[in-house]
Amino acid sequence: MGTGMRTGQNERRLASPNGQGLGLLTAAATVLFSIACSRTSAPAAPALPYPKIDVHTHVSASHAAQAVNLFRENGIDVAVNASGGLLGQGLATSRDLAASTGGRLLYYCNVDFAEADAADWPQRAIQMVDDCKRLGARGVKIFKALGLGYRTSDGNLLAVDDPRLDILFERAGALGLPVLIHSGDPVAFFTPPTRENERFEELQAHPGWSFFGESAPGRPWPSWDELFAQYERRVARHPHTTFIGAHFGNAAEYPQRVAQMFARYPNLVIDTAARVPEFGRHPASEMRAFFIRWQDRILFGSDTGIDEEGLSLGSHGRERDRAERLPAFFAAHWRYFETDTRRMATPTPIQGRWTIDGIHLPAAVLRKIYAQNAMRILHIQLPATNPH
Repeated sequence: MGTGMRTGQNERRLASPNGQGLGLLTAAATVLFSIACSRTSAPAAPALPYPKIDVHTHVSASHAAQAVNLFRENGIDVAVNASGGLLGQGLATSRDLAASTGGRLLYYCNVDFAEADAADWPQRAIQMVDDCKRLGARGVKIFKALGLGYRTSDGNLLAVDDPRLDILFERAGALGLPVLIHSGDPVAFFTPPTRENERFEELQAHPGWSFFGESAPGRPWPSWDELFAQYERRVARHPHTTFIGAHFGNAAEYPQRVAQMFARYPNLVIDTAARVPEFGRHPASEMRAFFIRWQDRILFGSDTGIDEEGLSLGSHGRERDRAERLPAFFAAHWRYFETDTRRMATPTPIQGRWTIDGIHLPAAVLRKIYAQNAMRILHIQLPATNPH
C-alpha cells in the first residue's frame, strides 16, 4: 500500500459536482442588464417537441424524485446523474433509483484517485471500472479534481495524463463505458480574480474557485493551457475509449480548438453543459456551422444540480437557485439552439453579463443533439411513457 494522495482544503472542493458558481450583482447592474435584454430578447417559449436527454446533471439520492419531476416538467425525458457514486458510496443506490424512476434518472459512476501511487492501484482501478459496469452505470465521470486536486505522495498534483492512470481508461474502453471528463475550468478562473476579470462576480462569491497563483506554498497552479494539453494527451492515448469532453470539450472559449480535437480524435464527443453563455458569445453563423459540421458528436447537457441545498442551474452563488427559475433556464437553452433571436440573455447570466444570438439549428440536428447522440453513445432507451 502506498502513501496515497494528499488534498488540502483548497482542493477538496474540486470533487463537488458543479464546477461553476453564482455571485451577487449590484442592483444597478441588474437593472441595466434587465432593460437591455427586455428590449431584444423574445419571451420564454416552449421547446420544439423533440425527445431530450440531459447527459450532465448532479442529483442527490434524497432529491431524486423531485429532480425527475422537475426534469419532466421542463421537457427532459431522461437525465444522467454525473454524481452516481462508487461501490459502497452511493452507486448501488443510483442503480436502484434508475429502476424506480423507470429509467428517467440514469447515472455515471465516479472513481477515486486518492491511491493512484499505491502498489495495488492497478487492481483497484480495474475493480472500480468493473463495479461501474456490473452495476449498470452509463459511463465513468472524472471530476476536475484530477489535475487540480488529487496529490501524489510527493505533494505534486496528479496530472490528467499521468501514465499510472492508463489502466483505468483502457479498462473503461474495453468495457464500452464512455468517460465524461472535466479538465480545467473557465479560462478566466486562471487569471487574477480582480474586478477586471470578466467572471469576477462568480469568483467574488466563490474565491476558492480561482486557480490563479499558488495551490500550496511554493506550488503554483497549472495554467489553463497545461491542463488542456494534459486532457488532450489523455484522449489521444486511448483511441478505443470514448471520451465525452464535459463543458463543451473543456474549451468553450475556443471552439476552433474543439474542432481541431474532433478532427484528430474520432473517439471524442462533447457535451454543452454550463457553457452556452461562453460559446454563445461567438458569432451565431460560426457556431451554427460548428454544430451542423459536428452534429453527430455533440450531446445536450445542462449541469443542473439538485440536492439538499437547493438547485444549481449551470452555476450557483452564495445562495442556490429555486425551482421557479428552472423553466426560464431551460427555455434559454431551447431559444439559443432553435431560434435566431438576437441579443438574448444567457441561461446563466452570472457566467457573464453579456447577451448571445440564437443559432436556429435544423430539425435533424436538434434531434441528434437533444437525444439521438446520447441514445447511441450512452446506450439509452427513452422511457416507455415518453410522450414524443
